[in-house]
Order: sequence, then structure tokens, then C-alpha cells
Amino acid sequence: MSKKRFLLIIAVPVLILAVFTSIYAMKPSYGWKYIDILKLSRYNEDRIAFQHVDTFSEPYADDSVECLLVIRDRKMYLFKDGFDDESTVRQERLLLDMENKLYDDQEMWKNKMNGLPDSVIVTDRRIELMKSFDEKFVNDNFGNYYKTVRAAFLKRHVAIFSELMRNRKDSGLLVNRSPIDKEMYLNAPEQPTKYSINASAKTIDEKTYYCEDADGDGITETFTVNRPDGFNWGYRSGPNIIHIYKTKNKEITDIIGNLAKYSYYGTEEEEKSIINTLPKEDEIVDMIKDIVPDEKFYK
Repeated sequence: MSKKRFLLIIAVPVLILAVFTSIYAMKPSYGWKYIDILKLSRYNEDRIAFQHVDTFSEPYADDSVECLLVIRDRKMYLFKDGFDDESTVRQERLLLDMENKLYDDQEMWKNKMNGLPDSVIVTDRRIELMKSFDEKFVNDNFGNYYKTVRAAFLKRHVAIFSELMRNRKDSGLLVNRSPIDKEMYLNAPEQPTKYSINASAKTIDEKTYYCEDADGDGITETFTVNRPDGFNWGYRSGPNIIHIYKTKNKEITDIIGNLAKYSYYGTEEEEKSIINTLPKEDEIVDMIKDIVPDEKFYK
């Protein structure tokens, strides 16, 4: 075999690999990045951030991942569930493409979210102290801690948003309810119209709360909390306190599931307050006499 022929045989696969790599690198994004400790803007304040995204951007990437970040005394603890190394998946996919083999793109992402943390990174001022991608080790040592912190953190922010709803006349709560196209439901005319609901409100310290029930099933699947204080983990990193997007996790929907419904129909506390402050019947009867005085019915 000549030297030129040998170089050609080597160069062609490399060129094909480079072309496919550049194509897959241009995947779309809806404006968020999962938490990366190395890209954190700062670590000198106690802070917690949580992400849960449950989507698949076909045919490009599995965006399903959950991250819990705890910063305390300049130490950072980052837990992840469902994280796959995208470069590894891309390489495996390219090899199958080059071999002209069929595959299910979603099955290329082996690590699915299952509610158990499967990786942990611990740093002190960005200096790595511990790293593990062994799900059994991570869950045995941090599983209960992870679930306890996640639940307490979400419940706290849900309570704040609920308080903003209860005081909607002062908090500036904005609610939008829109009919969903019936074509999404197989054009069934007898089926009642479904409505999507989203709501947002802002606290005194500029935290913006947002919730959404996009498919009209009565369950909130998107909940975000953001504060414009410069804290982030990279360009276009998304909400910097909570970013839950299209969740299907029951443990999470049990906490956030009623937010969109309450934003439109009112919270249980609002209902009780309205009932308890309802004017008494005799007060209204007396009021009727005042606002509808006796009239002369004829001359």
C-alpha cells in the first residue's frame, strides 16, 4: 500500500468524524445550563440552588438532569441525578453513524433520573476534595441528606410564593389562563377545553417567582425562582435559585403541584379568609335599606 493511499484511508474517517461533531455541536438550547462548579461566579456566600429539567431535545441531547448545589463556609457540595457525559454519548453516536447502524437516540443516554443522586463533587474554594460517580456509594452516603435538603428547600420557596398569592393585591401577582388548542387532543369536540395557567410575582428583595401548568392537567410542572444578584454558573445559565422544568417526578409535584391552580382559583387560606370576613346577613339587610331608600311610586 502506498503512503498516499494509507494517509487517505486515515484522513477520510477523521474528516467524517469532524463533520458529524460540528453538526451535533449545533444543538438547540432554550436558555439554561446545568450547574458546573468550575463556572460558578462566586462561592463566598451560603447558598442553595436546585435544578430539575425533564425534557429530551430530539435528536440532540437528553436534557433530563437534576442538580442540587449547597454552598456553606465556602465549601461547595454538588449532587446530580441523571447526568450523562455528553461528549461520551456523542462519540458513541458518531461511531454508530459511521458504521451505518440504527439506534434509538434516547437509549444512548444510559443514566436516567430515578430520584437518587448518582454523582457528588465536594470542593473547598474550588479545590476538589471528593468526587464520585458511583450511584450506590453516593446514595448510601448522601441519599437521605439529598432528599431532606431538596424537600425542605422547595417547601420553603413554595410557602413564600403561596404567601405572595394570599396577598396578591399587594404583591403584584400576574396570572394568565389560556385555552389549549383542541387539536392537541385529537380534535375531540365533546372534550371540554383545557387551559394552561402561568403566574408570576416578585418579592421585596427582587426574587421573581414563576409557575406553570402548560398542559392543563391541573398539575404544576414548571416552577422557577430567580434573583438578579449576579450569581450564576455560566452564560445563559437560567434561574439561579430554582429551575424546575416539565417535571414528572411525583415527589416534586406533590410539593409544587397546586401552585398554578391556586394562582388562578385562590389558595385554601384565601378561601377561608373570604368566608370568615363575609359581612353578616343583617348588616347587608341594613345596607340595602340605606342604598335603596323608600321611593314615591306614583304622584
